[in-house]
Amino acid sequence: MTILRSRFKTLALPAILLIVLAAAGLAAYTARARSGAAAAPLTSRTALEADYGVRVNLVSLTAAGGLIDLRLKITDGEKARSLLRDRANFPALYVAGARTTLRASEEEQSRQLTLEDNTDMFVLFPNAGNAVKRGTAVSLVFGDVALEPIAVK
Repeated sequence: MTILRSRFKTLALPAILLIVLAAAGLAAYTARARSGAAAAPLTSRTALEADYGVRVNLVSLTAAGGLIDLRLKITDGEKARSLLRDRANFPALYVAGARTTLRASEEEQSRQLTLEDNTDMFVLFPNAGNAVKRGTAVSLVFGDVALEPIAVK
């Protein structure tokens, strides 16, 4: 009986420590993911196009609600490059109602972007936890630049 108690104490302490560290890591990750657009000043769609040469054409649910389809028009390639050449500025969607930020897959973010005048850019976001429904307001975020909320179609 004492051998079992001794083994239990030997295994329990590392297991408890591991659980506490995992919980702390999850809490930190969740806080970071949810902070998304909260601190970024809001920009209008008109200002985004004037300042950065990027027009938002569509934010819509697709694939039975499992994906969010973002369609952008690059109206001025030089201005768009000033915003999008930094991979940290790859578009993300902040869902205020769910207090979460949805990001495209790593594969999507790492693809070569064509940032020339009058080209289109398509980005698909997984609708994690079904955070977005038709009519949900989302803010498109490019690093420190966040758009005013747009209703998802």
